Amino acid sequence: MQTLLEPVAAGQTRFRLQGLAPDGRGIAIGRELLLVFPAIDRLVAFLGAFSEESSLDDLMPTMTIERAARDGGGNALLLRCVAGDGYAVDRIARLAGATGGQLYSGAAATFVRYREREAPFGYDLAEAVVLPAGDVVAVDLTYATGYSIVDRLDPFDLVQRLSLRPQPIPLAGIAADPDLCGLKDTALVLVAPGLAQRVLAYLWRIDVAMAGCNVTLSGEHRPGLLLRIRQPTGRILDVLRAIPGVEMFVAVSPRCAVEIGWRHPIHLASASSCFPADALFLFRGRVGRVERIDGVPRFVDARYLVESTTGGAVREVLPARESALEPLRVEMRMRPSSMPREPRASLVAWEQVDLLRKLVYLLPPSVLAAARVALLPEGVLVLTATGTGGRQHGAMGMSVLVPFGRRLCEVASGILVPEGFELWPRVRPALARQLLGLEPEDHAVYLPGASVPIRLRATQLAVLDAALVGRLDVVQAETVDLELPALVPGSIENRKLGRFALWGFGGGEPQP
Repeated sequence: MQTLLEPVAAGQTRFRLQGLAPDGRGIAIGRELLLVFPAIDRLVAFLGAFSEESSLDDLMPTMTIERAARDGGGNALLLRCVAGDGYAVDRIARLAGATGGQLYSGAAATFVRYREREAPFGYDLAEAVVLPAGDVVAVDLTYATGYSIVDRLDPFDLVQRLSLRPQPIPLAGIAADPDLCGLKDTALVLVAPGLAQRVLAYLWRIDVAMAGCNVTLSGEHRPGLLLRIRQPTGRILDVLRAIPGVEMFVAVSPRCAVEIGWRHPIHLASASSCFPADALFLFRGRVGRVERIDGVPRFVDARYLVESTTGGAVREVLPARESALEPLRVEMRMRPSSMPREPRASLVAWEQVDLLRKLVYLLPPSVLAAARVALLPEGVLVLTATGTGGRQHGAMGMSVLVPFGRRLCEVASGILVPEGFELWPRVRPALARQLLGLEPEDHAVYLPGASVPIRLRATQLAVLDAALVGRLDVVQAETVDLELPALVPGSIENRKLGRFALWGFGGGEPQP
């Protein structure tokens, strides 16, 4: 058996194969590298392994992929690229061997086997070598193979058209994954055209931080909705994933995103050069398609995408003035509630002012300075420290110190209702104050049996002290008997009615 290659000696600088040269460690490396793979899946496995350890963008500019016919029969895939330093070539040799490929080094059309344990400095051609014909010749230890190029594959197109592989999602849902399946920071949600407004309205009602834009996919006449959600919760992601027509994507790079539950064979974050900078690629696993959205998506805050269904919400006052939106009218009313709340105020009737006057002399000055009172027609309203700005003074609240009167609870900051009631509909505390039109220092008090609250401004609240309560005088009102004696004694007369009794008593006036 003829030996076609011979090991390179240490310190050797002259080679029979044109293009070989020693690097800094004395290893013979050619200007180019040739990787031979038996099938396309082995080539994809090599690209995926290389993209995990290094940037595929360093390999793409000089890489060519060719489909070739072997001179002895069969086909192969050839990957050629420019060789770097010896360390980079060693990495390529290790990954090629792990994925079922063979690495050769050389230049032009002739390549020799790369170094191994038996030849740590590489190989060179033997003296008498007869090479077969072919566009590319790969020389091994005892044989040489010629390859005839059939066609070429675009590396960029190959990466874009590779099929996704399924990736399991936790059985308990996305919320069971601490990283939320890669959606912890940002989630891209593609909504079908028929569901766009419903999904957008749902997310807007629960106050999800998001932005959106309309995108038209290939083969569809109506535009869909692409949402970008910032720091979504696991519950929201599980709800969206269960809706047919809603797909969620993980942004693996600024130019491409992959549907959750699937993964691309190549680490796309290291292959950004495969995707144009002015386009966004969505890899859809369930439908098996790659959507290219030309142009950088310009996301708009979702609150500007919500459509109002209120008829006649916009009206023009005058042609010269801007249009205004009519305010949404929400009726806040009280209803019974069993939810326990800590009392924040007490309404003392005027008949019990004497008891309040005696109680004030028993309280320490620090507690009195923290409480506020307001004089109402229904009685004296005593507010606790928490109900007067959210500050805590003392270890006890005024609701404990005033054991009489009607207790009021705080359903929102500065909004008081009788104990055992709540405001309906339930809204956020800040929205409740906004609906009632309260200023930052105002209070709203719902008294028992009243449907309209009382507004208390900061100037109408006074510090609770003995001097103030001592000046409150209660005057007992005197009642007047409004009954008057009859002018004449009453009499009863029984008279026979006619046939048409409803027409009156004979047409005349009744006798006195």
